[in-house]
Parts: sequence; C-alpha cells; structure tokens
Amino acid sequence: MVTKRVSPFISVVSIVFIVAALFLSFFSSHSTVYASESQTIFTEKIMSKDTADLTLELELQGHLKLAADYQIAQKVDGKLYKKSLKDVRVGAENVSVTVNDQHEITNILIDGLTPVKTMRVGIMTTNFAAMEHNEIKLSSPTGLKIVDKAADKTYEAAADELLTFRSADGTITGVKADGTDLFSTKNRVYVSTDDASKIKVANISRAQGVPEYRGSFEITSVMGNKLHLINDIDLEEYLYQVVPSEMPASFGLSALKAQAVAARTYALGDYLGDRFAKDGYFVLDSVMSQVYNNSAENALTAQAVQETKGTIMYGKDGTLVDARYYSTSGGFGASKHQVWSDADGSFPGQVVPYLLAQSYTFDPADPTKMLAIDTQNEQEILNFYKNLSYTGYDDTSAYFRWKVSFSKQELANTINANIGGRYTADPNFVLTKSETGEFVSKPIPAEGIGEFKNMYVTKRGDGGNIMELVIEGSTGTYKIVKEYNIRFTIRPMSTYTGGANVLLYRATGGSSDYTAAPLTNYSILPSAFFSFEINDQTGVTFYGGGNGHGVGMSQYGASQLGAAGWSFDKILTSYYPNMNLTNVSVVGAPGPNDEVISEPDDGDNPANPGNGDNNNPPGDDNNPANPGNNTGNPSNNGNGSVNNPAPGSNGTGNVSNNGGNPSSGIHNLPVTATNSYNVMALGLSVLLLGTVLFFINRRRQQQA
Repeated sequence: MVTKRVSPFISVVSIVFIVAALFLSFFSSHSTVYASESQTIFTEKIMSKDTADLTLELELQGHLKLAADYQIAQKVDGKLYKKSLKDVRVGAENVSVTVNDQHEITNILIDGLTPVKTMRVGIMTTNFAAMEHNEIKLSSPTGLKIVDKAADKTYEAAADELLTFRSADGTITGVKADGTDLFSTKNRVYVSTDDASKIKVANISRAQGVPEYRGSFEITSVMGNKLHLINDIDLEEYLYQVVPSEMPASFGLSALKAQAVAARTYALGDYLGDRFAKDGYFVLDSVMSQVYNNSAENALTAQAVQETKGTIMYGKDGTLVDARYYSTSGGFGASKHQVWSDADGSFPGQVVPYLLAQSYTFDPADPTKMLAIDTQNEQEILNFYKNLSYTGYDDTSAYFRWKVSFSKQELANTINANIGGRYTADPNFVLTKSETGEFVSKPIPAEGIGEFKNMYVTKRGDGGNIMELVIEGSTGTYKIVKEYNIRFTIRPMSTYTGGANVLLYRATGGSSDYTAAPLTNYSILPSAFFSFEINDQTGVTFYGGGNGHGVGMSQYGASQLGAAGWSFDKILTSYYPNMNLTNVSVVGAPGPNDEVISEPDDGDNPANPGNGDNNNPPGDDNNPANPGNNTGNPSNNGNGSVNNPAPGSNGTGNVSNNGGNPSSGIHNLPVTATNSYNVMALGLSVLLLGTVLFFINRRRQQQA
C-alpha cells in the first residue's frame, strides 16, 4: 500500500523535473545564440593602424573601428598586462580582437611577445619621389606566385615573365607580357617567389640600376588609380640591403658592423614609433628612414650584418636608442635636443643622455686628448673652422673643412628664394621681428628679406652648431631657428643665387689649402657647424666643417676609428655614451612599470620580463667620395649617410564565434554565454534526475 501511494507522487516529481529540464535547456540555447551574435573573435594579421581615427585593419576583415571603451591586454608568462594601442603592432599575427554586433573592436589580446622578425618597407618610385606608383612591373627568374587571400585565389607568372600591375577605380589588374589580363581584384594581392630568388622591380631605378628584392611584396590600390608596393622582408635580410646603401664596403668591417647595429636599432625605432602605421609599413626605402637597396649587396657588408645579428642599442633607462648617424664631423658633434624640436614642438628639446655634443678633434698640444674650445665664442669658432691644420676622428674626409662665398646680391637672392618656403614648412621657427622688438611667426613678404644688410648668430649648441641665425634685410629682420631651416635657407646653388656656378671648396684635416675637389652648386650648406665673414666689397664667405646634422655616429669617424683598430662596440660606445648593447628579443617585453591585470594562479614563478619601447630628414648626397648628410622635413628628421641620395624633399584569419581563448585571460566567454552554459548544464542534470526517478517509479509499479 505504501508503494502504491508513493508511486503517483514520484511520477509527478519526475514529470516536474523533466519539464523544468526542457525549459532550462530551451532558455540556455537561446542565450547561447544571443551571445554568439553579440561578440566574435578574430585572430588575423594586423595590416594597418590609424591612431587618430582609432581603427585597425585586419587582413581579411578589413578596417574595424575601436569601440569607445575598448581594452587592450598582453599575456606574457601567465601574467596579463594592461596595454595601449601603441603596443598593437602592424604586421603582428599574435593578436586576437573581439568584435561586437556593431562591428566595433571591444577587446584586444596580444598573446605573448610580438616577435620582431620582419620589416615592412614602403618602396618608392624612381628618385624616391613618391610612394604612389602609376604601375608596378615585377619578374623573377623562378616565376611569380600571386595570391588574393580574401578571394582565396592563386595565380602564377612564368620564369622571367614581366607582370604589370595597374589600378583603375580601386581594382588591381595583373597584365601578362602578351597583354592579356591574368586577374582583376579589389583586394590586396601578395607576390612571392622561391626563397632562393629575388624579385625584380622593373618600373623603378636606383643607383645600382634596376633593383632586385628579397622577401615578398604586397600590392594595394590607393587613390583609385595608384598603387602602393610594400616589401615584407626578414629584418636581417633588410639590413643586407641597407648597410651597403648607407656605407661603402671600403670603410672596413668594424665600421660596417657599427653601422649594422645602428641601422638595426634605427629601424626598430621606426617600427616602435608607428610613423607609417596608417599606411601599413614600418619604414620607407629612402632617407626619410634609411636608404634601402640603392646600392647592391656585397660580401663584406653582409658579413657585418651576420656578425652582429640581433644586436641593438638600449639606453640606460631601458629604452631603445634613437640611433642617429651622419656622414662627417668637422671636429665636434651636436646634441640632439639642440638640433631637432621635440614631438610637442618645444626647442631646444629634452636632453638625450646618449646623444650629446662631443669634441672629435685632437688637441695639437697633446694628441692623446681632445681639443676644447669655447663653442659659444664667435671668434673662436671662426678661427677653428678657418684652420685647416687640425686633425681628428674624421680628418680623412674631404668635408672636414669647407668654404663657400657669395656676393651680397647672390646671398640675398638665395635667401629670398628659400625663406618663404621654410616659413611655410616650419612657421614657428622662421620668425619676423615685430615693432615691439619680439620675434613672432608671421608670413614672409613676397620679396623675402629684400636687400641683404647684415647677419649674425644669436645661439649655438654645445658643439658649436648654429641654432639661431638672424638676418637683416630691407623688408625687416628675421630669425631662422634650427639647423635644417638655416641650411635650406642659404643654398649654394646658382639656381637660387642667380649668378655663376657656386663652388664649395673642401679640405681634409692637416691641410694647408682647400685641395680636395670642389663641388659645384651643392644643394644645401653641408652642416650648421660654420661661421662667416662679411665684407662690404667682396660679399660673404662661410667657413665650416662636417657634413650632416652632427648627431650620433659619424660614419667617416667610425671608418677611421675602425682602421685604427677599434672594435665595433668601442666605436658605438664612443658615439653613443650611456647605452648598452643588447638583443632584439627584448623589444616589446612588458616593463617593470606596466600594470598587471592578473597573475598566474598555478604557482608558477614566471620570468620577470624586461622592457622595450623617428622621424627623419632626407640626406643630401651619395657616394663614398661625396658623403650624404640627412636633412629633410624638420618634423620628420632622418638619418644621413655617406651613400645617401640628393635631398628630396600571411596569415589566415582564425575566427572563433563567441568563444574564449582558454589561455588568454581576457577573451573569456561573455557573461551571457557563460551563464547559458551553466543553465544548460543544470537543465541536463535535472533532466537526467527526472528520467532516473521516472524509470525507478515505473519499475516499482511493475514489481507491485
């Protein structure tokens, strides 16, 4: 009787459990669909980054906007660190982004350290005139493979077949040698060849002729009918084609190794600085970054790269060295903060402890010591640069001493031709004296300074480089601030002077006269290390020394020191004091001051990672006998070198819907999804319990 009375009760309980289980399962399934539709995770290569518009371009998903409350973290050795958009690197393939239903990025996870393995180089047109190509012509002795990843299509060109890429209305077309179209697409295309081969770019020319490149290329349509060409290449192989373009093999192995370390460090500075992140590359192939593949590779420069593989310079403060270099010093170097303004426009800028003015001139009274002079005394500076007998680190360079003369009219002409352009380019540093006696920024008259009346220096840097030059003319008094503006205002070219050819006379150290071959119509003043004499009858003569901005390593100096037996690390320590040599692997590692979001919970004691984190002016000449100098847009200051040209102005997407990366610590499932799984699990448990009770009750009824 008891069993019969209990059985109906158990049956009711079983039915209740089953109904509840079905309800919970139904609820949970709807929650999962909602969560799946609300967030999606993509792991794709980062192609570009716009920090102004707050967008990221993924390789397959394209451009995505960052949500207003986006968060970024990096997981290293089990720890989760809070990061910023600056830490999301173009070219990175270890980045997962969470996208909401508004197609906005809400979370970004950087999984581990972003390896610095490759450089993305923007390849410019002939004469480094522009990034935008009208067409691109490629070939390879082993043929080309062209991939459209977004469309999942692959095309091929035969060995040595010239393939021409054109763009119209945003569509890229590949045209075969016989004139037929191989493909058309609006997507980015990737061009590669066998690892042992190089790709020839026939539509451009360089000092070596038609250049050939290692690595692969990416081609994108820009501005509707133009093309961008980006070379994706291994970092060390990139240097194979930078070092010979910046320094000739004749400078010796030690100097070349120093150059390789400086170039590697400098390239990483551009990489970390995101200067060209919006356009999807790290560096340009011109003096706006470092000259790349202008001169052919050679065995000695390749050896220098190989023997310093991975070596870079870090400051004592744990940051990457801003590895500036230039052609020749005239006996003194300059401090960076007294040459370029800081990012906020302040000038002089903040002192950089490894880029400070130094003397590189031997003291005639004791050649074991360096000469000291009062670099703020105009007469001492004039005497120093008029004296050809001094020797020093750079005395074998023909630019160790130089002079150039103008009539007053010629000087007025070149100033008038250039001062307005300098004001337009850098209005806060080309100033006009106001009625109150203050120098203010205002437009330069159309006639410039008018008639030249006088000129004098009002400020020099610690190394004697001119920081401020005042010019008096019939239209007013003007102050030219910063060496770049000064050198590009007084240009020794007949194009600007309006007279006969202008000769720049030169001398090596220890000379008695200007016996080196003079240069005709040199583009700009070789350096801001100069003084001058004004004569009412004969005009103005400039006496100077050195070639380039004078900051960091002198390449001629490095060559002479190497020839004297100095090792590359000793050379670098001399030019970049207060720095350490380290390995590229430290770049991008979280630092001791980075905020930790979460710690590992498995008892591990992860290693304490180190820490990591240019703007550059074009140089002005190029060949071993005519070293370059590196001057350009003052807000975009670059490196000059002995080989620089004349001044000029794969990853497949991995999509995880609503899923978390189990090891990420940041992309865990959304709360709605997590709860739905919990509810589903509860529903299944209740269903199982109800089913068991139901069958137990049936069994008892049958037995009864």
